[in-house]
Amino acid sequence: MPPQISSETAKTLVATVKMVKEVEAQDAKIQPQYKKMSEGLKVGIDDGSEEEIALYRPQLEKVGKLIDTCLGTIQGALGLISQLRKDDALMETKFEQIEKLVKSVAGKRKKLAEQSAAARKLDDDAETALVAARKGAQSAEADLSALQAAVATLMKSIDYVDTETPKLEAAAKKAYEKKDQKTLTDSRTKLIDFLQYKTAAMTMKPRIEKYKKQYPDITREQRNEVQYMLDDLQRAESSVADVDKKVKELMKLGQVKKEEKAEAPPKKAPMPAADVAKAGKAIGMESKDYPKLAKILNDVPRAKWAEPLGKLATTLKLKVTNGKDLVLAINKVLPVKKEKPQLIDI
Repeated sequence: MPPQISSETAKTLVATVKMVKEVEAQDAKIQPQYKKMSEGLKVGIDDGSEEEIALYRPQLEKVGKLIDTCLGTIQGALGLISQLRKDDALMETKFEQIEKLVKSVAGKRKKLAEQSAAARKLDDDAETALVAARKGAQSAEADLSALQAAVATLMKSIDYVDTETPKLEAAAKKAYEKKDQKTLTDSRTKLIDFLQYKTAAMTMKPRIEKYKKQYPDITREQRNEVQYMLDDLQRAESSVADVDKKVKELMKLGQVKKEEKAEAPPKKAPMPAADVAKAGKAIGMESKDYPKLAKILNDVPRAKWAEPLGKLATTLKLKVTNGKDLVLAINKVLPVKKEKPQLIDI
């Protein structure tokens, strides 16, 4: 008989399948957009067309955010798969399904990571192509404002992360203590989703450093604004690192443990064969039928011997078939112990 999968593992498997399907849906949306925007931006860079770069570059940046989101979802799916791999019963019965899930998300993670890197490279190339067209303080100020807006959006999300992380951590620990697998899984999944902001922060920092190199002669006030943004990104990375640490700690908890059932009391020792023989002789039974008598004497409480003994005596056609009389006969050779008196229905 194949090992049984626990209900908690089954729920985690359902959640994992759902998350992998979400990854597939996100990837299906990303690919056509990535192809169109990356190819369009390449043409604009090759042509040195500021208009084409301005058209495709922000759209590719949006695709990059979708990629970051999908990578975050993939990380969440891999976290759940990591839990499932620890369940021996599941791996024995559902290995092919887990293998398919792993290959699906692992393949997409590699592809999306490569596309994310390629998009950043295109962004670098676009920036270089626009250097000649962006001159003067007006361009520097406009670019600075754009970076500030992007960092502000990210930091708004980081503020939310800082507020919700301790709540989700506490909820997960409380759920583990109360053996609430659903809340535990939900809390950990939400924390895993926060890890996507690490990519956003890492993507923003090179853009700011690039800005500093592109505009070495910006004003003191503008340099201060650049440093404020770098400080914010440092805080963002620190916040996400803290989330990552908490996720790893919560993952170590694994799944909630079931309450162990109390062991059944040990069965009483069987009646010695010699005593069974005494009882059999007392009621006129042949030795070949002693095993049938022993089953009654061992399995039935003494207070309830009368009925099964009567039925057995009738079947064997003994002289005495009245159950109560049979009990009395047995009691004469096997008296009830005084230290443990029992009431016998006769």
